Amino acid sequence: MRKFLLVTTAPVLIFASNQGKEHINVCPSTQVVAKNLSNIFLLPNLKVIEVKKAPIKGLCEAVIKLNGEKLPLYVDSSGRYLLLGSGNGLSQIIDLQTKENLTQKEIQELNKLSQEEVKALDKYVAFTYGKKGKVVYLFTDPECPFCQRLEPTLKKLADEGKIQVKVILFPLPFHPHAREKAVAIVCHHIGWKGLRGSYWTDEKMKNLSKWQCKEGQKLVEESIKIGQKYGVSGTPTMITEEGKKVVGALPEPMLKKELGIK
Repeated sequence: MRKFLLVTTAPVLIFASNQGKEHINVCPSTQVVAKNLSNIFLLPNLKVIEVKKAPIKGLCEAVIKLNGEKLPLYVDSSGRYLLLGSGNGLSQIIDLQTKENLTQKEIQELNKLSQEEVKALDKYVAFTYGKKGKVVYLFTDPECPFCQRLEPTLKKLADEGKIQVKVILFPLPFHPHAREKAVAIVCHHIGWKGLRGSYWTDEKMKNLSKWQCKEGQKLVEESIKIGQKYGVSGTPTMITEEGKKVVGALPEPMLKKELGIK
């Protein structure tokens, strides 16, 4: 947590408050900031001890105390929006009321695929699970633990007819047998069950080298290339039919929101 907060001392961008020009340089109370921060920081020992004007016009500095140390956080004049740094040097704006990362939302929008690019993904689909519903392209790795955490939720939504999952195999280089398993899934038409770790018994692993074929190797290689071209760097990564990229093993309520389904 301390490391997370310290990055806020990185250079920041000026952003306007949603309260209008008349509120610039007017800072919220410590009570307002404390209440808003409590929506995302579940730390009983975090206390807001002062809120004052920041050196940059339009921002306020909230001085917090955590584990006996004072640290600065930067909020807008309403106290609703928190400005944080990150490990990659990119400043992030967090809506403390909705818990949304507005910067990540903007990144998603900026990197949205065109309809032509989305349609092109059909060439790389290893198999499809579900017969109706909103189309979701899933870049996955048969040895990825985060994928195996997400996939039961996707399967549930597909079984309910809410989504149709088009699976694109994207084995990561540091998973020892992921590529061979991906190729085998294509060659032997194994489908969804091949994504489960429990499917790959000792007996199947012994025969894995025999389950390879040129058709499967070609599709997997091409799938990796198109994923890299579209900015896929890890799994699970989903691309919606609108071209939106959704990354990570999200819990069901958040996943449904990101996919635009009820």
